[in-house]
Amino acid sequence: MLSWPWPDEANPYVLRLGESLAARGVSVRPARYLAAHVPRVRGARWLHVHWPEWMTRAPSRTAYRARLAWQMTLLDALRLQGVSLAWTAHNLHAHDDPHADLEDLARRALLRRCAVVFGHFPSAESDLRSLGFSGRFACTPHPHYDRDFARPFADDVAREAWRAAQGVSPDDVLLVSAGAIEPYKNLLAVADALKALAPSRVRWIVAGRIGDHGLFAELARRVEGLDFVSLRPGFVARDEMARLVAGADASLVAYRAFYTSGSAVLSLTLETPVIGPPQHHLAGWNGAPFFAPLTAVNADALGRAIERVRAMGPSVRRAARDEALSNSWDDAARVIDTTLFGESP
Repeated sequence: MLSWPWPDEANPYVLRLGESLAARGVSVRPARYLAAHVPRVRGARWLHVHWPEWMTRAPSRTAYRARLAWQMTLLDALRLQGVSLAWTAHNLHAHDDPHADLEDLARRALLRRCAVVFGHFPSAESDLRSLGFSGRFACTPHPHYDRDFARPFADDVAREAWRAAQGVSPDDVLLVSAGAIEPYKNLLAVADALKALAPSRVRWIVAGRIGDHGLFAELARRVEGLDFVSLRPGFVARDEMARLVAGADASLVAYRAFYTSGSAVLSLTLETPVIGPPQHHLAGWNGAPFFAPLTAVNADALGRAIERVRAMGPSVRRAARDEALSNSWDDAARVIDTTLFGESP
């Protein structure tokens, strides 16, 4: 099986899945450059696609169309050689695409060519069918990140010491929004809601590389003077990311356009509850003790979610981790292996 694209180590999803597939006897070859594999398929039966949008996105519509045409040409060339296509739909649509209509065409073109699509939650199937998919669907819940983000605190004392070093008191609710600072994260709306709420005993940390410098400048302007907000732009190493998430009372995932949230899975892996919209991937957690639904990004809704987090007892953190660990990389590999290659002996 070819796996494309093969991301860097910042996102361990494809690497961990490849390891678990290999443990089941599946030969997984990384396809960093799709064109390089067209003339030398070498017995591959499947191309497993993950995030195809990186190859098509372009500022101009002309360049976008040209890249899309080239991508489809390469996929068709592989299919002519007997390679079938499978896609894991991490995102139904690409985040913040500058040409949404062309992106929709790209998704539909990919789905027409896919024999199999994997989704991280069962209702993804109907969304994919609405875009013209007619092949097989299989659900592969998003696995945990325990191997990549070890729990950073030996005990509650160490966790409280770290929180105190961040200026967080024992009575504060610490919210963390970690990861790349991008428009779809809805950070400006969160800033406005918190400013209007003027919450007592709440802290908000935003940490991650700047994906949109104009957005970050506007975010900094809106939170200026709010001493309970801490902006920490720049690359966040894994050990620091683990401390930020595990040290928080909740991860604030207030995304306005998302499908699957790896950040939410990471949060549960590190025993931290999630505040987020009860839809798509997160809909399955609605009613769970570790999930505070955010039905709108405004002061009232965010205030209710914060108070729900404040009322959570210590056992909720254990429940959060149990939920994350209930979905393993071996489980995902088993579904993919049996769907693509049939039952193993």
